[in-house]
Amino acid sequence: MVSKSLKKECMKNHQKLSEVFKALSNPKRINILMALREEKCRVGNLAECVDESFPIVSQQLAILKRHGIVEKTRSQNNEVYYTVKNGFADKVLDLIENYNKTPEQ
Repeated sequence: MVSKSLKKECMKNHQKLSEVFKALSNPKRINILMALREEKCRVGNLAECVDESFPIVSQQLAILKRHGIVEKTRSQNNEVYYTVKNGFADKVLDLIENYNKTPEQ
């Protein structure tokens, strides 16, 4: 029999995972992550790369950051850069890329 505390912990983990998948479910965020996968970027460069406005990219990055998917770093001259943070997001992006490569049935 599974203890109540273990059940509670599992539910908490499942809820967190669900929130991460919600964050990854937006096409704009997927585009941003695909661009960030190539190299670290500033918001302005990223907005140009994904053909979105600065405020939209900034809002999407805030959501991704809140869920631990991207991280923000500062360069020596105080410029802010974003990168994909964890291996989990990288694996999900691999799945998306592979899915896009499969021929339609």
